Amino acid sequence: MCGILLHYCPHKQLSEDELTEFPEGTDFGKTTCVNESSIFNRIIPYIAARGPNYSSLRVIKAHQTRWFSSVLSLRRPFTKQSINVDDRYHLQFNGELYNKEISDWDNDSLYIASLLRNLEDGRNVVDVIRSLEGEYAYTVYDVKSSIFYFGRDPIGKRSLSYSVTLNNELYVASVTGAVEGFQDCIGGVVYGFDTRTKLLNGKQRLRPPYEVTSRIDPEFESLSKISKNLYDVLHDSVKKRVESIHPAHIENSPIAILFSGGIDCSVIAALVCEVLLEHHYECGKPTIELLNVSFENPRTGLLPSGTPDRKLSISSAKIIQNLYPQIDIRLVEVDVPYEKYLKWRPYVIDLMYAKQTEMDLSIAIAFFFASRGEGFLKLPHGERKSYQRQGVVLLSGLGADELYGGYHKFANKAHHELVKELTRQINNIYERNLNRDDKVIAHNGVEVRYPFLDEYVINLSTLEIPINYKVNKLILRKVASLFLKLDEIAEEPKRAIQFGAKSAKMTKDGNKHGTDLLK
Repeated sequence: MCGILLHYCPHKQLSEDELTEFPEGTDFGKTTCVNESSIFNRIIPYIAARGPNYSSLRVIKAHQTRWFSSVLSLRRPFTKQSINVDDRYHLQFNGELYNKEISDWDNDSLYIASLLRNLEDGRNVVDVIRSLEGEYAYTVYDVKSSIFYFGRDPIGKRSLSYSVTLNNELYVASVTGAVEGFQDCIGGVVYGFDTRTKLLNGKQRLRPPYEVTSRIDPEFESLSKISKNLYDVLHDSVKKRVESIHPAHIENSPIAILFSGGIDCSVIAALVCEVLLEHHYECGKPTIELLNVSFENPRTGLLPSGTPDRKLSISSAKIIQNLYPQIDIRLVEVDVPYEKYLKWRPYVIDLMYAKQTEMDLSIAIAFFFASRGEGFLKLPHGERKSYQRQGVVLLSGLGADELYGGYHKFANKAHHELVKELTRQINNIYERNLNRDDKVIAHNGVEVRYPFLDEYVINLSTLEIPINYKVNKLILRKVASLFLKLDEIAEEPKRAIQFGAKSAKMTKDGNKHGTDLLK
């Protein structure tokens, strides 16, 4: 996982070509890059936080461009960014790829560089991007065509924004804070900025929009078969997201899961356990951290220990621990006192920009604290000890509600209405959830991965699962009970994180609505 910042500045006199490398632990709140623009300097600390293992500034005078990149190293060999590919392409890559061919490379950034290096006549950068499988954002500069390409994967799992100024400067960044003028990139669109014409054009889609089938199986004749098919693709999705982590990370650091205790994250946790048990570990039990966040809410009078998600997470974690005694499963109770919420609230509002509603804040701040992972482990006799999350890869159950009809508002919809709504949800998830969530989670120097948003999982879920299997998440509940023995958890009702963790409506002003703009 990496942070991306690109600045094309045709009307500014750049210094000579340079490559400045910053050591791990550099304080970018106090470090600036001399002669850079104020916007560029302001964004640098956000980019550096996403990749704590390495940062660099590359300036190429002939291209009138600066690239600032940061790296969180999860796959060998360690690869510095940005990458100069034979003086023809300049590449920044943020994310993870799961193309089968990468087994021979081990590193996705080098894999993309090899594809660019070996482009045959008639193929271009867009063809390379279209061949990628995974969760990613990128910038590529093609020296020969003088075009900057940038964008996000087909579903939009990594955040990326851009700005074209009145004097034709181009900025592209993973996260910007509250800097005006930036637009979030649309998921699955390849943007092209031609430095000869100074025009942003050539917006090409990587794939058509997803379409949810309207097929109905009135007798549920295929329920068992399709449940097995869904289990298989989910297992494969989790497997490649676990096995693509450098083995040293899994041996020495846990895999973390954003954990409310509900069915979505519990299915992911159980599948991670199954994948880990397929391997032999020399260092004892493999470890999983279940990160549960709960807030002190002065409006309700609840302490973190009394929130619905905390109670559910304890019971669900116990079920999973009993199912997989070979795994060291740690429930990390992340408590957020009201004073701590108030301290970090302005910072999270800045991070999640351009989102500005009460609902966005209540979700973003929950993910922000959960991914920070400053919490407690409960000891056998009931006392708790302080604990800091160790895992740098977090798995999330996001996408299950959009694919399988989990939201309460879907419960009483007619089948044709549900088809329309789910189609809209999955195609807009990049804008509704993913851009915001990636900004606040990655700021803590971790990478989040989404098994439900795997390409094969989405294709099966949208095209092959009958719409009546998606009433109240029937199909996912069948997978949980039939193949993972999560019967008790499978019966739990849906509860949004902001209500389960009590991060919504934190003050006595109970008249606020989720759609209200922040004040």
